[in-house]
Amino acid sequence: MAKRKYGTDSPFEMKEPTKEDFKCTRVLVEMLKERKMYEDEARSQQREEVLGRLNDIVQNWAKEISLQCGLPEEVAAEQQAKIFTFGSYRLGVHGPGSDIDTLCVVPNHITRHHFFKDLVRLLQEEKDVAELAPVEDAFVPVIKFSFDTVDIDLVLAQLKIAIIPDEWDLEDSNVLRNLDFKSLRSLNGCRDTDSILKLVPSIDNFRTILRFIKLWAKKRAVYSNSFGYLGGISWAILTARICQAYPKAVAGLLLQKFFRFYDFWRWPAPIRLTETIKDPALGLEVWDPTVNPKQRMELAPIITPAYPSMNSTYNINHSTLRVLQSEFKRGKSILEGINKKNISEEDIKKIWESLLADNDFFLNHAHYLQIKLNSPDEDTSKSLHGLVESRMRHLVMRLESPQIVVTPHPYSVKHPEKFTESFFLGLKFVIERDKDGKKQKRQINLGDAITFFQSKIDGNPSKKPDMKYEILHVKAENLPEFVFKDERRPQKKKKKRKKKVSAQSSKVKKKKVEEDKKDATSQ
Repeated sequence: MAKRKYGTDSPFEMKEPTKEDFKCTRVLVEMLKERKMYEDEARSQQREEVLGRLNDIVQNWAKEISLQCGLPEEVAAEQQAKIFTFGSYRLGVHGPGSDIDTLCVVPNHITRHHFFKDLVRLLQEEKDVAELAPVEDAFVPVIKFSFDTVDIDLVLAQLKIAIIPDEWDLEDSNVLRNLDFKSLRSLNGCRDTDSILKLVPSIDNFRTILRFIKLWAKKRAVYSNSFGYLGGISWAILTARICQAYPKAVAGLLLQKFFRFYDFWRWPAPIRLTETIKDPALGLEVWDPTVNPKQRMELAPIITPAYPSMNSTYNINHSTLRVLQSEFKRGKSILEGINKKNISEEDIKKIWESLLADNDFFLNHAHYLQIKLNSPDEDTSKSLHGLVESRMRHLVMRLESPQIVVTPHPYSVKHPEKFTESFFLGLKFVIERDKDGKKQKRQINLGDAITFFQSKIDGNPSKKPDMKYEILHVKAENLPEFVFKDERRPQKKKKKRKKKVSAQSSKVKKKKVEEDKKDATSQ
């Protein structure tokens, strides 16, 4: 019987794990537990109860809308919607504070307008729902909220059928027929999650290293699809690809391979877990740069496995790719020390912890662009946060130039004042020199990028008058105290002072030069 093949290529290595590999893995798992990366039974039970309550609300909403649309009582009383989970929860790598990515599937008489108007109203009436923030104009429209302290991102897929049958199968590609693009993306979140789990040799190894990679990416501030870094699905695909390449390796070794592999990888060569599937009967566009010339311009394609395959890193830009490559290199360098013979468990733990050191973003740049947000209440604050966050990549891409290097920081920082927070971008102004090496004075223009970004915010229908924001250019030494996590602060650069030359000293030097000239002439 032929051995099962994982991925598009044969495995890179089929070595059996060593005692050292098992030791590294054991220390890794213990450290993840110490950092509370695994959820306890009580919290898991609470999540299940929340999902059950959410399902009840969704079914009541579906029935209400069905009656409004003129469906008979007996038809409206039947189940009119289905709830599915995807992302980290469905992959089995969620922690105590993780949100639940949730998909609501509805028949064709229930629309996106009903979703954002009537369902939002019902959620507002639920006493245990807080921080409700509908983001209707996002690339994938979403309702964000907290339900009994469990964060939920709820998306919608509207099917082109009158009633969803009990035997409806999410994995059947025919369910994608005639869907609008937003519904297609929402539905494929679940389909991709299920595909990933089927495409890895060991789900346990995959889950262990993905837990670490997600933690590492957040610590190093490279976990954010909206900012142009990588989101959950992209990190899951990168992790799954390493599992495919080294099917016999255990988690401790797989993590070492992860950083070596992606430090070596030459983008824009794509990362994919399976061959691209094409279905002429459905005719949906799949990621294929030989057919679509625009896709040849994508910087770091990471391709989703379920039909129709898409690039999960469409937001990535030159600035964020540069940061990611730097982080892969840093990870590889740190982990080189783990291969010492007879290394102790204590030293292994120190290496894993060194890898997870917080990003020193606020110590690494001389200039910053601060986007300060202020709102009157919590709900408005969350809505403004979502609006600005979803538009930040436009600001980054507009700022990128030969004169400006941009480093986006994907997490906002809370101010001491209520409902006030700031996003920051690190800026480096490139000094150009002429052929003689002298600095060229050139005006750096931030205004055009800022104006464009403001038009994206102010022109959005969800922007309300009480949502305030301002954009400030801040030097490192003027950063507010609350952004720093410890006593370290940016070092002020000392200006080099030119040495003053006394008149007497100048005369002596001049006399010596004249004497040297005479000596040279006489020779």
